[in-house]
Amino acid sequence: MVIQTGRSPKEAAYMERALFHAARGLGRTSPNPLVGAIVVSADGVVVGQGYHHRAGEAHAEVNALDEAGGRARGATLYCTLEPCAHHGRTPPCVHRVLEAGIRRVVAATEDPNPIVSGRGFAFLREHGMHVEVGLGADASASLNRPFFTLMREGRPFVILKAAASLDGRIAETSGRRTFLTSAAANRHAHCVRAQVDAIAVGVGTVLADDPELTARGIFRERPLLRVIFDRRLRTPPDAKVLSTLSAGPV
Repeated sequence: MVIQTGRSPKEAAYMERALFHAARGLGRTSPNPLVGAIVVSADGVVVGQGYHHRAGEAHAEVNALDEAGGRARGATLYCTLEPCAHHGRTPPCVHRVLEAGIRRVVAATEDPNPIVSGRGFAFLREHGMHVEVGLGADASASLNRPFFTLMREGRPFVILKAAASLDGRIAETSGRRTFLTSAAANRHAHCVRAQVDAIAVGVGTVLADDPELTARGIFRERPLLRVIFDRRLRTPPDAKVLSTLSAGPV
């Protein structure tokens, strides 16, 4: 992930590293965003790094500061999202940033969550912290498109998956299951399934393909919600999706 910026290459590299760590939480942090952070000493040494592992656990900034320990004093904190300033399932990150003695905070973007938006930056500045915003903003927003869509537009982020032959067909004959995607495309689809909250299909797909609607070959910690659009209750009781409830509710 390359950041286009007018800042020094070193600073861009630090933020790219924070973004790399943020992506390590893919599929595990919902409903929270993906966040990464690194702590860089005054002489340019990375002394701490961390990311948000899952909702309800320590935020990225806290994990990075824990690793840095006393070396965080006088250092710069690079984070992919605005540090929070409110009490949720965990204490405010901004308090920990101040206590650690961080001299400067470089954040990719403001948190679009109205509970947080701008408050974290304001708190830090009010307490004498030097705060810079914008380095890696587009990359951070791209990484968190589902979260940003929910916060800014009040709706889920929807990913559509479709497959067709070169002549525009989706099956050999109507109602007959036909494999159109390659092994590589199937692996990618299961990677996406491992990252989302839910997967939805129409009852026609259930009747024609009898899918399990699971994330196979990919480690997934949270149950995957499986949704079937079926107004006439035509889903067969012996459908595979109903025999794999250990993978998630239907």
